[in-house]
Amino acid sequence: MLRKVLFENKSQWQTIGASAGIFTGLFLLLFALQVYLDVQILSKGARDDNFLVINKIFEKNYGKSLEFSVEEYKEISQQPFFNEVDAFESNRFKVSLSSRAMGFRTLLFFQSLPTSFLGVDSSSFHWKHGDKIPIVLSSDYLALYNFGFAPSQGLPKFSASSIGFVDFKITVTGKGRQETFDAWVCGFTPNVNSILTPQSFMAYANQKFGEESEAKRPSQVIASTDNPYSLALENFLTEKNYEISRGGLIGGELKTTLFLLVFLIVIIGTIIVGLAMLVFILNFQVLIAQASSDIQLLLQLGYRDNQIVAVLSRNLMFLFGFVVFSVMATLLPLKYFLSLLIEEQGYSVSYFLSPFVCLVGLLFCLFFVLINVASIRKNVRFLA
Repeated sequence: MLRKVLFENKSQWQTIGASAGIFTGLFLLLFALQVYLDVQILSKGARDDNFLVINKIFEKNYGKSLEFSVEEYKEISQQPFFNEVDAFESNRFKVSLSSRAMGFRTLLFFQSLPTSFLGVDSSSFHWKHGDKIPIVLSSDYLALYNFGFAPSQGLPKFSASSIGFVDFKITVTGKGRQETFDAWVCGFTPNVNSILTPQSFMAYANQKFGEESEAKRPSQVIASTDNPYSLALENFLTEKNYEISRGGLIGGELKTTLFLLVFLIVIIGTIIVGLAMLVFILNFQVLIAQASSDIQLLLQLGYRDNQIVAVLSRNLMFLFGFVVFSVMATLLPLKYFLSLLIEEQGYSVSYFLSPFVCLVGLLFCLFFVLINVASIRKNVRFLA
């Protein structure tokens, strides 16, 4: 009877409009937060560290050696803003890659690094003579292949998982010798732009096929740091005429632009949510005002104000619960398909919403319900 008295013959357009506003605002807010967290993951790689590849600036070292001396490498290692430092080891032999199934052959280079810098599952990244050579590629290379090289050469496109099933032949030449190895792509790293093989293979091949009798000094150094944008790091690089490339999909300027865009979406979503919440409050105030004579009559007949508040609150929670369910039913599949698209390019992010996003959504729901229930209770008790 209470529900019939309170809601019969009342216009629902304000409620529908407010619900649409809550849906739009909450969706934008949670989606923007999820995008922000995913960009953070892609910009940092698989670990919490930031990886920097350091080399000398060619223009400012023209006519000088571009390799790092032992003293220079030691100086970099001792800097307080670096957590871990190591050097790339490069091939000193000629190497080519071919695939009979794909019908192409190309020259390429190899480098090796300790597995701690890869940011990928290193369980299969090991080699002994007679094994297939596992190769880790830069995540960017798969996108370049799929959208640049493959279409121009009429070659098939691959996802990060399917390319692992393609068999490659690696031909190594040097010191008048030649040997062919089977190889496969075992993973993709967002940390460096390179083609990486296990250190055991690099040591074997350089010793057997390397043209130089001694290893060259490194021309690239990799370092992990907690803050890749620190002033001390920038001053050190400028003073030494070094330059860096940051690992990860998102570069510094693009990352900043994306964060500004996400921040703008959060602001817009918050404004829409705030306005929709205000409409919800006003809608129930109007509803109570329209039914004021009926409410006062019910109170005179012995109904308690808490009973009336409970009916209005249940109606509010039903509407809001439906809106929240709709938001999640839209966000979850959208997040899943976006993650699939990202994974196809060699990057890895979770298929599910971040716990932080879910927590923000839960806190907003509690805040929304508490504010509206408090408003309903205040207006009903005013009539009592």
